Amino acid sequence: MNKIWLMIICTCLCFRSKMVAQSRATITVDAGKPGAVVSPTLHGIFFEEISHGGEGGLYGELIQNRGFEESRLPPATTLVDGFIVPTRSPHFSLPNGRASDWKMRWTVNSQWPSWSSGSSDVGLELVDVLPLNAATPHSLKVKVGGAGNLINEGFWGINVVEGDNYNLTFYARNESYKGALTASLQSTDGKVLATYSFKSVAGSSWKKYTCKLKATASDMKGKFVFTFGGTGTVYFDFVSLFPEKTFKGRPNGMRADLAQYLADLHPAFIRWPGGCFVEGINIESAPNWKRSIGPVEQRVGTYSPWGYWSTDGFGYHEYLQFCEDIGADALYVFNAGVSCDFRSGTFIPDEGVDSIIHDILDGLEYALGPASSKWGKVRAAAGHPKPFPLKYVEIGNEQAGPRYARRYNWFYDAIKKKYPELKILASMGIGDVNKRTLDSMKSVDLADEHAYKAAGWAERNYNHFDGYKRGDWEMYVGEYATNGGVGHGNMQAALSDAVYIMAMERNGDLVKMSSYAPLFVNVNDVDWPVNLINFDDARSFGRISYYAIKMFNDNRSDRNLSVETVVAPVEKKTPLYAGSIGLATWDTDAEFKDVEVSSGGQVVYKSDFAGRGSEWKSVRGNWKVTADSAMGQKGLGAQRFMWLPGKRFETYTVRLKARRTSDKTNAFIVPFAVKDDNTMLRAHIGSNVNSNSTFEAVTGGMQVSDLTNQRRMPAPIQTGRWYDIRLEVAEDHVECYLDDKLLMSYTEPQKLFSIAGRDEKTGDVIVKVVNAGATSYDVSLRLDGGIDPVAEGRLTVLRSDSPGVENSLEEPKKVVPVETTVSGVGREFPMTFGPYSISVLRIRDLNGKKAVN
Repeated sequence: MNKIWLMIICTCLCFRSKMVAQSRATITVDAGKPGAVVSPTLHGIFFEEISHGGEGGLYGELIQNRGFEESRLPPATTLVDGFIVPTRSPHFSLPNGRASDWKMRWTVNSQWPSWSSGSSDVGLELVDVLPLNAATPHSLKVKVGGAGNLINEGFWGINVVEGDNYNLTFYARNESYKGALTASLQSTDGKVLATYSFKSVAGSSWKKYTCKLKATASDMKGKFVFTFGGTGTVYFDFVSLFPEKTFKGRPNGMRADLAQYLADLHPAFIRWPGGCFVEGINIESAPNWKRSIGPVEQRVGTYSPWGYWSTDGFGYHEYLQFCEDIGADALYVFNAGVSCDFRSGTFIPDEGVDSIIHDILDGLEYALGPASSKWGKVRAAAGHPKPFPLKYVEIGNEQAGPRYARRYNWFYDAIKKKYPELKILASMGIGDVNKRTLDSMKSVDLADEHAYKAAGWAERNYNHFDGYKRGDWEMYVGEYATNGGVGHGNMQAALSDAVYIMAMERNGDLVKMSSYAPLFVNVNDVDWPVNLINFDDARSFGRISYYAIKMFNDNRSDRNLSVETVVAPVEKKTPLYAGSIGLATWDTDAEFKDVEVSSGGQVVYKSDFAGRGSEWKSVRGNWKVTADSAMGQKGLGAQRFMWLPGKRFETYTVRLKARRTSDKTNAFIVPFAVKDDNTMLRAHIGSNVNSNSTFEAVTGGMQVSDLTNQRRMPAPIQTGRWYDIRLEVAEDHVECYLDDKLLMSYTEPQKLFSIAGRDEKTGDVIVKVVNAGATSYDVSLRLDGGIDPVAEGRLTVLRSDSPGVENSLEEPKKVVPVETTVSGVGREFPMTFGPYSISVLRIRDLNGKKAVN
């Protein structure tokens, strides 16, 4: 474990002032004090069908709504006033058999989404007569009265690349159509990029048609078109188009660039298929592995809780094959008979769990059984006689509590009896390991903790894993990300993520596996604020955190070495909270008066809302001066905010009176260190339904992240009563007083973090350093414990000039790792770690092999 003596606090978020001088520190690595082993399976990946990450993303299919089934409602739901409403039945976690009143907006506004006709001479109708098969009961009836087209827009466009081939498959049956049928890829302005003509559509029964379309030109926003050379009525179903260049050239394969991002991470495992996707919006819509194998045109699909249909083309077999293709073990998550707790929460009663157990055992046999077994034979028939690399199974997703634990025990016993070598993972709900859940489980291999945190949380809670009592179970951090107050995933997010990973690596005796979430987002359908890999139909990029994870995994130590980090004091601190002040509410009515700012014993500002109210700028909300000359805000809404432009205070005291004027949700907020309309810190008094208090950071206007953990208020704020509020703002520390009693305080967390370890294969010493602050650190790096370093080391650095910088489709590699050679390495040598930087230094140790042996 690191021993860190913090003697100076540096800057954190993008709105804070920068230190003028560089800071100094000493980092001592002691190879004579080895620590915990670092798990070789620490870094994996987690795929879920969210934000069209699979459909229109990793899964290579280019046609959206290929089976004409995307306008159907999910099973066991009805459409009521524009919402899909699940059949009301008891919720798994609610008392007394209560049902959830959850519903979901239905956004489909066409019977044939993504398809259109080119003219009024081409009429379209969705029909359910003479279906292709039971999985695709609908087909598209096209009545052609004259020249025209049938067009598919793809997933917000089809990327057509000159010289590439595209494989088309479709089914058609003829009622009365006479004439040729031409399939083509066209540009947005109608230019033909690839074409193939079928002389006719033969017969009244369904027939499969295939062809290859070779592109003669490129367009990133192309479309697929059927052009009719005659008239009459014809039916279409299952129209599928794949690029020939899929990942590893597999039919029904993966989009090559997106799959390569995953392969380049060298993940130890892949968790699939979720996530909330595993749970479903109701139990009837939960995924089932058996529905996702076999011919793709016979897969009924699964409705994603994120609001669209998955074709299940990237099914159980394809998932296992992809794991094998990139050298990763499979971590299969199955539904425990319970739908999403935050949606309908419907479930299969306990007496029905045996059928789920049998189904899951069949799925494990499909992956692991010999080719002579019932389901191994099905796998072999699909082209894979040998077992797949399935090593882990997880029972449910984000369920928790004794009731779930009882089910977990049933599944655990049944799986271990037949597959004792499998590692079984237990859900712990959302957040830290749930003690009530854990205590109700008979045996646990790994507990799945989820950690979605705000900017700076990892720095403030660097010892989070240190505090866990070690026992007979290990930890999998199945979903983690810094996703609050970091834009769409900026450098600040990467810095916090890197510190979090370092904490996991230090605690290798506990944390054995981890995976970032979510993995993918199609920028045209964003369901989650921050995602690791972003793309549209033609372009893609990795967030800065992607490169941080890759750096750390490519340079993973096998065993920790002792590290001490000592930061030297500076002569003068620069105020970190310089800025103006403001007033704010969140879902409440409140009034403020007698605002006063003092600095150095002198009053430097005093409010006069009746006489000088115009000096305050209202950004959001209904702000008005009241009859008693206070400033009031009425109405619900987030971030109702006004502030005092043109003022800048450095170290200061803010005094004011505030009162809650209605019994609405929260109480009042006092912004400080205000930079502009969108950037500030603030004291939130009466947050979380008037029960807590916390310091918060606001970036981008609406992105809020806690700087302190929510603290319980001594008592709720009373409506109608005036309270005295005081903020004491020092260089790197702030205190909030309510009626002259200290309510909460905040001190900037440490900014310099380091760990070290040894690569036992090479003997190298690996030092990882994160500087999350705005000032450089001049570091004296000491190598003790018998390390005999070679004079040159290899340094990889990921850094930016600002924590707010992001990669983007336009600048996909704005921030990427840079590798250089470091000379002058010795038992003690100087290094400078720049602001907002993540560094990995590999040092060859001449005694390394000896130390390992």
